[in-house]
Order: sequence, then structure tokens, then C-alpha cells
Amino acid sequence: MITTQEFSYKGLGQTFQGVIAYDEAQKGKRPVVMVSHTWVGQSQFEVEKAEALAEQGYLAFAIDVYGQGRRAKDATEAEEIMNEMLADRQELLNRLLLAMEEIKKHELADAAQVAIIGFCFGGKCALDLARSGVNIKGSVCFHGIFDPPGLEQEEDIKARILVLHGWEDPLAFPKDIVALGYELTERNAIWEMDVFGHTGHAFTNPNANAPDQGMMFNPLANDRSWLRMTHFFKEIFAN
Repeated sequence: MITTQEFSYKGLGQTFQGVIAYDEAQKGKRPVVMVSHTWVGQSQFEVEKAEALAEQGYLAFAIDVYGQGRRAKDATEAEEIMNEMLADRQELLNRLLLAMEEIKKHELADAAQVAIIGFCFGGKCALDLARSGVNIKGSVCFHGIFDPPGLEQEEDIKARILVLHGWEDPLAFPKDIVALGYELTERNAIWEMDVFGHTGHAFTNPNANAPDQGMMFNPLANDRSWLRMTHFFKEIFAN
């Protein structure tokens, strides 16, 4: 049986409110998969992803980088809050690191087996955590944004990286895909990308329906990307 619970944690001068999901029938510690949210903030979308990961045997954690009670009501507010985070990528990274350290303390967490996934803005977060050089197993970016954080980070990237992206995504063009490949290669990351043709941004979101803006749910890309992530985790957690 999959159980979901609120998971509050404090640090950096405020309180954050995430959600954890796990299988009650499973015994003992298990790998942790953090789920980083879209520009709206931690929502039911990420909780459902956490529940799906819990069904695969993980302690899944839908994290909160905006802060308790801070969720966008519409696209305008989402852009405002997200831009606050993007104006200080070190602060954003600090919030990701805080979430990671707090979930590692959970009684069900195998603290040596941690990974992160993220969607859209959350995909950027997943890449930023990996870019920090922190010792996690893996990072999976779903239709994310690729611009580097601009921090002084030159050490090797330890996390294995999987990027799942739409070729027609207007927020990260093919040239950005290539630039990310060069960046990850220069930092000796073990990385791979699956790029889906005829696919735009937000392809995992059933509510995305703005083809004129390059944002559209794509059932095939959605299913294939999740399956690829599933195999990726089986591989990295087995090693």
C-alpha cells in the first residue's frame, strides 16, 4: 500500500512543505528519489509522480523550493516566483541541498542511494543539483531548461545524468541541447539524452494544451520518457 505524508523541514530561515510517498508493505531502507516541481510550486502533479516512484520501491520526496504555503495561482505569479529563484542560483542550490540532507535523515532512506528528477523548472533544479558536484547517484531532467547556474563549479559531476527532451521545445532549442552535452562532457559526467521528435515543452503534463506556444502533452513521449527513467534508476541503484 502506497502511503503519502506531508514532510516539513526547516532551514535557511524558513519552513518548507514537501510530500513523501513510500510502500508500507516494503521493509527496510530504500533508495531516495527527490521530485523537483514545476514553476507553479510543489503540487499534486509532483505528488502523483512520487506515488508512482513509491510503487517502484523508492522513498519518493516531492520537494518544495519555494517555501511553505508559497504556490503560484496562475502563470503570472508562477513566473514571478520562479524568477526570484533564478535571480540567485546559489540560493536555489542551497534549497535543493537542504531538501536532500533532510530526506536522508528519514528512517526509510538509504542515504547512500539518492537521485533527483524534475520537470520544466524542476528539470533545471535536477541539473543544478548534479552540477554542484554533490555525491548523488543520478539526475533526470524532463523537458527542462539548460542554462548553467553561473557558479564556480569545475569539479567532476558525480551524478549520472539522463535528459529527456522534446526536439521542438521552445524553452531549450537543439543548440541548447548540444551546449549542455559539451558542458557535461567537459566536467566528465556520465550522461545521456533521449530527444523526442515532434515534441515540445511540458510533454508529460496532461493539462498542457498550448500548441501555439510549443507546449503540448505528448502521450508517447510521456510514456517512453518514464520507461527510460525507470530503467535508468534500476541501473544506477544496482551499481
